[in-house]
Amino acid sequence: MKVQGGAERPLFMWEIINQRVQVEVLFGLNQAQPQRFTWQGREITVKKVNLVYSSFVGRAKVYYFAVSDDTNYFKLQLETDKLAWTLVEVYSD
Repeated sequence: MKVQGGAERPLFMWEIINQRVQVEVLFGLNQAQPQRFTWQGREITVKKVNLVYSSFVGRAKVYYFAVSDDTNYFKLQLETDKLAWTLVEVYSD
């Protein structure tokens, strides 16, 4: 995509983060729904949970949450054996 001045601009930006974050979660029957998380001193409110999937790392089950706010998409990871959250990736328009 070209912008004024002829410079190329990517359509979106994807960045691998892999940083521990604090996540506020709503637990219901057989589900966990991230509500907000803190990253780089900013509180990000989750507007939508787009996808949830899981896999095993060794014997530990790991859940992944693809979430979004008003403008960005995030991939959060929950390690169930440690109860630790990681912000894996960020996608921006």
